[in-house]
Parts: sequence; structure tokens; C-alpha cells
Amino acid sequence: MKKIIEKKIKSILNILYLKIDNISKIHKNQNKNLKHFLIVVSAYEFNKLSLYNQHRIIYNILCKYIPQKIYAIQLHTYTTYKWEKTKNPAFLLTPCVYQTKKVD
Repeated sequence: MKKIIEKKIKSILNILYLKIDNISKIHKNQNKNLKHFLIVVSAYEFNKLSLYNQHRIIYNILCKYIPQKIYAIQLHTYTTYKWEKTKNPAFLLTPCVYQTKKVD
């Protein structure tokens, strides 16, 4: 599923940075077939968009997989300017309510 997400996003957006992690293991009682993904993306198309519209683009790209294959998406979007300015590949994870393990 991770490769599909990457391919879909890259086919629509001109990407500066993209990181996709499967963080499903942090959920205690989740269906094993459904996945929780952390997506960090910086794209040139985001430069003139609000944060809301940046997220909307990603959700529109992935909507056919929600909720059949994707349980949840934790999304961090950046304009290229903000990404270059912060150079922030390390981002904070917001723990889920039922977190049982720390994510590496």
C-alpha cells in the first residue's frame, strides 16, 4: 500500500520531499488489513495553497482507499519555501489514543 500511495502522489504533484511511513503498529485493536500512514510531503503546487487545500489535495488523491485499505492518515504538508527554510525531516508524531508502542 505504501508504494501505491507514493506512486499516486508522485503522479499528481511535483514533489520536493515525500516520506511515507506505515505506523499501524501503534494501534492496539485495529483490523490488520487497515493501515495507518504518516505522510510528510512538500510540493511545488502547495506554494499558493492554504494548509487546508494542501491536505484536501492529498485526501482527494487517496480517497478511494479510505476506509477500505487505509484506516488513518497523519498528514504533514509543507510549501517548498517552508520546507527549505526549516529543513525539517524530523517531525513530531502525535500519539494516537490507543498507542501501545513507541514508533521508531
